[in-house]
Amino acid sequence: MKNILAVLRFDLRRATSSVMAVIVLFGLVVIPSLFTWFNVIASWNPFENTKNLKVAVASVDEGYQSDLVPIRLNVGDQVLSALRANDDLDWVFTSKADAIDGTRSGEYYAAIVLPPTFSEDMMTFYGPGSEPTRIEYYTNEKKNALAPKITEQGAGEVSTSINEVFTETLSEAGLNIITSLSSYLDDADTQAALSRLQAHVASVAAQLRAGASTADMFTALIESSRPLVDSASGLASSSADTLRSATGAIGDGKQAAQTLKQTLLTTTAALGKALSATADSYQAVADSVDDVFASLDTQSASSADALRAIGARVQTQIDQQQTVRDSLVNDVRPLLPDSALASFDAAISRIDAAIAREQALQMRLDEAADQVVAGNADRQATHAEITKLIAQAKAAVQDAGKTFKTSLQPKLDALASTLADIGRDVDSIGDDLSAAARSLSGSDSLGSVLTKGEALTSGISTSLAETADRFDEIDAALRNATETGDLSDLRELIGSNPEALATFVAEPVALERVPVYSVVSFGAAMTPLYTVLALWVGALLTAVAIRVDPPQDEASGLPQLSPAETYLGRFGIFAIVGFLQSSLVCLGSILFTQVQPQHPFLLVLAGWVTSLVSMLIIYTLVVTFGNAGKALSVLLLVIQISSSGGAYPLQVLPQWFQNISPWLPATHAVGAMRAAIAGIYRNDYWVQLGWLALFAVPALLLGLVLRLPLIHGNQKMLRALESTKLM
Repeated sequence: MKNILAVLRFDLRRATSSVMAVIVLFGLVVIPSLFTWFNVIASWNPFENTKNLKVAVASVDEGYQSDLVPIRLNVGDQVLSALRANDDLDWVFTSKADAIDGTRSGEYYAAIVLPPTFSEDMMTFYGPGSEPTRIEYYTNEKKNALAPKITEQGAGEVSTSINEVFTETLSEAGLNIITSLSSYLDDADTQAALSRLQAHVASVAAQLRAGASTADMFTALIESSRPLVDSASGLASSSADTLRSATGAIGDGKQAAQTLKQTLLTTTAALGKALSATADSYQAVADSVDDVFASLDTQSASSADALRAIGARVQTQIDQQQTVRDSLVNDVRPLLPDSALASFDAAISRIDAAIAREQALQMRLDEAADQVVAGNADRQATHAEITKLIAQAKAAVQDAGKTFKTSLQPKLDALASTLADIGRDVDSIGDDLSAAARSLSGSDSLGSVLTKGEALTSGISTSLAETADRFDEIDAALRNATETGDLSDLRELIGSNPEALATFVAEPVALERVPVYSVVSFGAAMTPLYTVLALWVGALLTAVAIRVDPPQDEASGLPQLSPAETYLGRFGIFAIVGFLQSSLVCLGSILFTQVQPQHPFLLVLAGWVTSLVSMLIIYTLVVTFGNAGKALSVLLLVIQISSSGGAYPLQVLPQWFQNISPWLPATHAVGAMRAAIAGIYRNDYWVQLGWLALFAVPALLLGLVLRLPLIHGNQKMLRALESTKLM
């Protein structure tokens, strides 16, 4: 640590003792801020300046006049009038030829042309075989990459405006016709049209009153349901307790299923091992018996003891098999389904037969030992008999093992698998019961929901009834107009301003935009990306301007340094420069460009961590790989510009960019700064900052450990580059 601080003091002294060094360091600190501030200011709110984009509009609409109503309409002229009052784009009203040619030459970014049959197509939309009215839209995609998207949005607004103008024009024309309908009432067709209109109005009024009655019915139903809900509240509480108890019982059932599964697996494995080991051991028993009978002539007493020892060994195997056999019968058989009992009993009978064979062998071995001691044994006959019993016992054990593996063990394994599925199903049932318990616990809020529903349906009923009364008035006015030819009542209902009513009919719904995590401008939203890129570029420039290897000569006054002390000591000056860069960038974003972050200090903190991590990564790459490390830093910069999600949503980028994005430090730095500027949701700021800090771990690992084998090679490469007198 002492040597590391010595290097840091040396660097600070050298950095402040030279005017040129101070100028260079000042430039390194300021350049990232200029990069960020200029880009943020340039993109502060570019969409407010779309009024400077020239878009040509031409109309060759010939207008339309129907046979029924002798009024000539030109929707194209009305669209042009509406666009003259629109300043979203710089609309240039010209001829069709000039609009198209100007778009090709680049004078206009786009052009919109209304066709000759525009009004006719709009006003005959109800006719059979009619198609949507089409307008021609020309765009110059060569002039600018983003402009076509903006002008296309403008064209979409024109389309919407046309729809509104058309609806308003149609409504206004119809209402104006009604106000001047008295001159046509003597005509039979006019009388018939009024009769049809009056019938439709009366039908609408009846439907509205039916809707009001339905709403009243729902109100009454809700009122009658409230006592039931109140009485159900107590039942809900007790039901919730019952469900919680049921959840506990489910847990006990799951534990029982797991215990049974473990029992099956343990018993099955024990029996399989016991049968396999027993069958293998009988070859050793046979060899031991052969050795005993071969030595009967010289060592009768010891041979008898050997036979008894072999018999004891066989008895031990018999006891082990008997224990496993009893465990199967007592613990496993009662739990098996009926379909598995036949295979189970067959396997048990084979095991019993093997045990009987082994017991006969054990008894014969004991008898042979007694006969040897008495000296009256027929050696060859006894040997042959015992050898035969051994073979029979071995065959019986092998047969039992084969039956167990081919018949019983698959069924036991299937049962264990079924028990595992039961355990998972029990988990699911337990979760469902827990959710049901929670929902029942919250049933007290149902009463308040019904109260709100009652108020809502009552209000709907009142509104529908009032609207029905209004249509009844229109019905009476139309009936009076039909019978008497007097339109005064109808004119009074429409009002003195049919244009206002037509405007409301054209656009009855207004869109209210409610921002979530709002920012002051587009430039403020882009600040995280520009800041992260600026700090990365600043770290790269620092690695280019400042040497990464401190001097080791005696003139420097520095002690002999280890590779780790060299690495950490020189990084101190890099860290200080990075701290100054990030502080100036973030404070300038707050005070100069005024991005108005929700959490100013957290924005500065994110800048500090981003600068420290970026500086450490680039410094480590340059220390480890030399000039190649600088090239790698530039490559990482290029990748992070596209893959960090700072400009475009990751979901619209190619899949490869989406896959590597979480592994880039810029992704998490941008996320942390966005949370500091727009607002934090569930600690997302701290999560992103933590992921960003973790990138320092591999950088330190590379700088302190993995680069040591590369030091000699890097020095050799540097000498080779210096020898070229060019690099």
